[in-house]
Amino acid sequence: MPFVAIGAFAGLRTAEIERLDSTEVHMKDRFIEIKASKAKTASRRIVPISNNLAKWLKPHVQEHGRVVPFENMAKQIGWLVEDTNAGLKKAAEEAGKDPEKARTVKWKKNALRHSYISYRVAEIEDVAKVALEAGNSPQMIFQHYRELVQPKEAKAWFSIGPARKM
Repeated sequence: MPFVAIGAFAGLRTAEIERLDSTEVHMKDRFIEIKASKAKTASRRIVPISNNLAKWLKPHVQEHGRVVPFENMAKQIGWLVEDTNAGLKKAAEEAGKDPEKARTVKWKKNALRHSYISYRVAEIEDVAKVALEAGNSPQMIFQHYRELVQPKEAKAWFSIGPARKM
């Protein structure tokens, strides 16, 4: 869960999440520290923890240790996608449909990061600040992420939280 939540609501790269230690997730002060040694750009940065990300992370907070238990999350996600697609094809076949025409899931590396950046730009309308948080240049943000989503869509994105217990 922390892998997905941090990718979607803090915009860290897959490799950065894999290297992230719990001591770098500052829940009380509401930020994640990406140390230079763990960042793609070799520059330290601070990423805010949004209200919804705090809710996702709360049950998983640890004092120390890796945030995600796997060395290679991309491989883990790949296996999950394979299993999911096999299940979708089996369900189609059981419904009497051609399993090869079944709708399948595709996973794009850093897709959650790309979504985060687009929604964050729409939310705060400050490309320079988002560039600092994401470890990108403002030019990259302008070129690839600006005006892809509307502010109301950003509000909905950053409202996604874990289901409430009944």
